[in-house]
Amino acid sequence: MNLKEYPRPHYAINQFTQPHCTELCGKKFHFVMDNGFDVDLDFTGPDTVNWSIGGSEPKEATYECLKGDETTYLVDYDVRETLDTDHRTNHLFVIDLEQRLVTKVICSIGDNPRFPYLVKSEYDFGAIETEGHELTFIRHCFTTDMVGTRVEWHWNTSMRTHHNYFSAPFYRLTWPEDSSSEDEIGEPFQFLPSHDEVSRYIKIKDKMYLYCLTEELQERVLNGKCPFRSNNMIFLQNYERMRHVGRTFGSIEIKGKVVPCRTLFGAFGNPLELPEKELTAYNAFTV
Repeated sequence: MNLKEYPRPHYAINQFTQPHCTELCGKKFHFVMDNGFDVDLDFTGPDTVNWSIGGSEPKEATYECLKGDETTYLVDYDVRETLDTDHRTNHLFVIDLEQRLVTKVICSIGDNPRFPYLVKSEYDFGAIETEGHELTFIRHCFTTDMVGTRVEWHWNTSMRTHHNYFSAPFYRLTWPEDSSSEDEIGEPFQFLPSHDEVSRYIKIKDKMYLYCLTEELQERVLNGKCPFRSNNMIFLQNYERMRHVGRTFGSIEIKGKVVPCRTLFGAFGNPLELPEKELTAYNAFTV
C-alpha cells in the first residue's frame, strides 16, 4: 500500500493540529497586566477554567490549549455569556513559563454598527506572579523582526499557502498552482484588489512569535458577497522547529445562515523564495 495515496477525509486547515493540551489542569495563575486590569486563571479541569479580570467575580469557560514549545502555551476560551449572541468575545493568552511573561488578546464581534461581523482585537502584555521570584519588568512586545520573512505553510497533505510578512501592519497571501488552496479559499480573493490583510507581530522570545491576522479588509470590501466573513487567526510560530499552532475566531455563512467559525489549526513550514511580482505588488488598501 502506498501511504501517499491512502484515502483521507476532507480536511481544511486542521489536519496537522496538535491534540488539546491538558498540562495546565490544576494550576492557578495571576497575571499582572500593563493596562492595570490583572487576570486570574484557575484551570479546574482538563478543559475548564475559572477566569477573572480586574478582580471581577470568577466565571467558568471551556478552554483550548496548544503548545509552542515545552514551556510556552497558547490558551483561549470563548466567554460563555456571549455564545449564541451577536456580540461574541474570545480571550487568548500566551503563557510563557520560561520568562514568566504573558500576552493577552481579547477579540470581539459585534462592536461595529456598519460591519457587525468585523472582529476587533485588543492587545495587552504582562508578567506572571511567581512565588519566590520578583516580578519581571521585561515584556513580550510588538516587533518588526518578522518583516521580510516568507514561509510556505503546509496545512494538510494538499494545501499549501505562501505568507509574505512584508510590512508591520500587513501580510500578503499567495499559494502555488498545485495547492488545493485555489479550490478551498481562492474564490473570495478574485473579488479583492489585493491579497493583503491586517496583521500584528509580537515577539515572545528568540525564534518564537505570535502572529495575529484579522481578515478585516475582506469583510469591509466584500461585506457578505462570499461565505467567509471577518476572521481572526492567531498563530504561535516556532521558527526553531518551523511549525505553528493557533485558533480561529470569526464567522462563516453556511446555507444562508452566519455561524461561528472556530477551529484549532497547525502547520509546518519551510523558507520560501517568491517571484519579484509578488514581492513588489502594490498594496491597494493603502495610500
